[in-house]
Amino acid sequence: MSEEFYAREVLKKKRKSTAFFIISGFLSIIVLNNLITLTNRLETNRNIVSIALIIAFGFIIFLLMERYISVYVYKIGKDSIIFAKKTGSRENDILFVKFDEILNMKDYKNMEPNTEVRATYYFVYGDMEDQCKVCEFKKENKLYRFVFSPSERILRILDRKLNYHEHGRPIKKIQ
Repeated sequence: MSEEFYAREVLKKKRKSTAFFIISGFLSIIVLNNLITLTNRLETNRNIVSIALIIAFGFIIFLLMERYISVYVYKIGKDSIIFAKKTGSRENDILFVKFDEILNMKDYKNMEPNTEVRATYYFVYGDMEDQCKVCEFKKENKLYRFVFSPSERILRILDRKLNYHEHGRPIKKIQ
């Protein structure tokens, strides 16, 4: 998508140290090696069990790398907000919401259960903080939510966009 963005923000998270990755990498190799060595005592299916162990460890390492290396990106365009996940130099859009689809925006602590909501998308890390916001939006007559932690700059731009969207139509905003 070659859209020009008014604001683009990478959500920072607490980074683990390089020593953590090195130590956990060596420990996982040692554990995997010991488990594969134990499979040599099996009389049948030892190859299948070894391959299953390698696949399981590969999947676990993928999930850990995804969790610790990837970050969320908030992008505000002319008439939409886009949430993406960035891993290294690769960025994949996850959710695209037009401003005229957003019904309201409020603090996360004021979010109430709603059985009509089909899905809630979370674009935050760890605990839900005081600055987390939740927006409800309607797509194809179905209600959805997204939770995010915007900076003051993103929040100001988003407030301006939601309150005066193209036709000057104020959005129903709940604080």
